[in-house]
Amino acid sequence: MKLTLRSKILLWFAILILIAVILYGFLIFFVYRFNLMGERYMIALNKDPGQYRLIIDRLKELNYFESFGPPHQLTILPPELFMRIFFTITGGVLAIIIISVSGGYLVLRRMMGQIDFITSNVREIDEKRLHLRLNLKGKDAISKMGGVFDGMLDKIENSFKNQKQFIQNASHELNTPLTVIKTKIDLLKQKKNIGEKDYKSTIELIDSEIMRLSGITEELLTLSDLEENNNKREFNEVNLKSILNRMLKVFENQINSKDLKLKIYFNGEFKIWGSKLQMEQLLLNLLDNAIKYSVSGSELKINLKNIIKRKLINLTVTNTSMIIKREDLPYIFKRFYKKSAVNNRKSFGLGLSISKKIVENHSGSIKANYDEHRKEITFKVFLPSYKKV
Repeated sequence: MKLTLRSKILLWFAILILIAVILYGFLIFFVYRFNLMGERYMIALNKDPGQYRLIIDRLKELNYFESFGPPHQLTILPPELFMRIFFTITGGVLAIIIISVSGGYLVLRRMMGQIDFITSNVREIDEKRLHLRLNLKGKDAISKMGGVFDGMLDKIENSFKNQKQFIQNASHELNTPLTVIKTKIDLLKQKKNIGEKDYKSTIELIDSEIMRLSGITEELLTLSDLEENNNKREFNEVNLKSILNRMLKVFENQINSKDLKLKIYFNGEFKIWGSKLQMEQLLLNLLDNAIKYSVSGSELKINLKNIIKRKLINLTVTNTSMIIKREDLPYIFKRFYKKSAVNNRKSFGLGLSISKKIVENHSGSIKANYDEHRKEITFKVFLPSYKKV
């Protein structure tokens, strides 16, 4: 038969009380026996007076002998004093047992009440009532456990909200190109006589939406792979400078088409321990985002710095943008976050979310700052530097 936690604790208390009573009984028995058998012990000691002379003298001092007549029977303690001590010890032991049992029962009752409270409340929590909290007050272990549980519920609730928002945004992002494709196909079906020019433009539009849809699904797969598998076994020595130079050549036409003034500041070697493919993806996302949302004719500043004292590589990408506000910054790395500065609420997509996850997989950090006066947004990436031993 399995015992409940309450029954186990009560059984443990009963065992402790039983052990205490048994030990107390042995103590009283031996003290009583030793005290009333003083004469026998005196005879035993007198047989070997050399070895036990000090004990004999001490017993004689404790025992009172009359000047005339035969001595009284030797006792270590006078009977009246012995009985007084006996009752004092007995009363003290009983008081300690009563206080201990009462205190233990009160503590047990409070703990079991808290556990029952936690159990009953947890049963009520589901995906529709994740806002419920235990709110236990106190500094005991159960209250601290309740606080940790409330913190876990906060994380779960935030995770559910983010997941729900992500599904809604992803559905919208995927549905938009599908709607365009479906609309254009319906138009083609309705038009019996369609010109070659209209036909080609419709096919090109459908093809571009398919490419857009493919890009979204590819980004979703990339983000999922980064979250589930860090691929740290594939890490090697990576030179950020060489990757950055190659990425700038990839975006050379886009930079020129927007007439951006590129300003680059870096010298020396910038090596990290990581994945070359992930670093390429990181720089690709940051540069694409900076160029896409830059004001034509503005400056695009890229700075790569080796912070030797902190053993960090710092990459900053700064561009002038009119489509973001300061209140967007805390949410800019969320998936499909929609900026608030424009009416069409265009989404940032998954690029920045992927970038953040790549940096975290490399034990680094990334943050965004916005200068309202200059209308400049700056992405700062910090990655641990690598040096061969």
